[in-house]
Amino acid sequence: MGYKVTIEQGSLEFSVNAQENLLNAALQAKINLPHGCKSGSCGACKCKVTHGDIELEEYNKIALSDDDIANNYILLCKASAHSDVILDIPGFTNGFPIKTMPSKIESIDKVGSVAILKLKLPANQIFEFYAGQYIDIIYEGKNRSYSIANSPTSKGIIELHIRYRQGGVFSEAAWQTLTINQILRFKGPMGNFTLQNTTKPALMVCTGTGFAPIKAILEQMIAENNQRELHLIWGNFTAEDFYLTEILPVWQNQLNLKVTLCTNDKTEGYYTGMVTDYIQESFNDLNQHEIYACGNPAMIENLYNIASSQLKLDKRNFYSDVFTPSI
Repeated sequence: MGYKVTIEQGSLEFSVNAQENLLNAALQAKINLPHGCKSGSCGACKCKVTHGDIELEEYNKIALSDDDIANNYILLCKASAHSDVILDIPGFTNGFPIKTMPSKIESIDKVGSVAILKLKLPANQIFEFYAGQYIDIIYEGKNRSYSIANSPTSKGIIELHIRYRQGGVFSEAAWQTLTINQILRFKGPMGNFTLQNTTKPALMVCTGTGFAPIKAILEQMIAENNQRELHLIWGNFTAEDFYLTEILPVWQNQLNLKVTLCTNDKTEGYYTGMVTDYIQESFNDLNQHEIYACGNPAMIENLYNIASSQLKLDKRNFYSDVFTPSI
């Protein structure tokens, strides 16, 4: 049975059946509702239900508290409808339209365990996105999500960072079978991990290829000559897991940027420990800061807890993009 979902802002409507979550139904209708991880962990898709009957699947209590539930808040990625629904999403605009497009592989550069894949877009089609958003690569009948690693100022190109994952449908292909000029289809842009229009100092915290959307945001800031105070804190297991580090000093000359690289092993020139260890040691009051966090779910949850409970961060100033590996 189908139901109607109405978004108060803009009077947008879409249909949903009882077997699908509200977020997926909206994206299928090309309505780019706020979201991030799509797994109930980041809280980016939290919004208020002002009318209707909703059922929630299991989710992370960090993303949606008991107080939120009492005040009729839900996570769109974990909510199914059992009646017509009205949603209140303050500040929502539909952004750029979600498209399915072809692209041609322009280059594949392998640096350590990361493949840097550049896709050339058709000259006769327009693809617009915000720095920090992601696309779904459509490959062998499956969708795999990857953050766009370049800013929109790089016209006609989409850059992706793909960590090798044994058995990964697209990861294996990027390392073993994809070739230059091969055609790949993708859908996007999606996600709402974007820089907020403030002047607050920002911690840009990432692990692994969570560096990709941060790179896009910093490139956009360079293009706009945005000189707000930034601190990039990037963690990997070993020093060999870092890539593209040659651009970091270039950015530091163009931005108001400090850089800290963290590893699990002792390596000269790197902080020894996790990114959360470094933040706990280096900061005691983040009340005036924003945090942009990208990487594995455990890091993001741990960072959110530490920053909000111990370091005085306003929970509203924590923005995250959770990277969940898929086979």
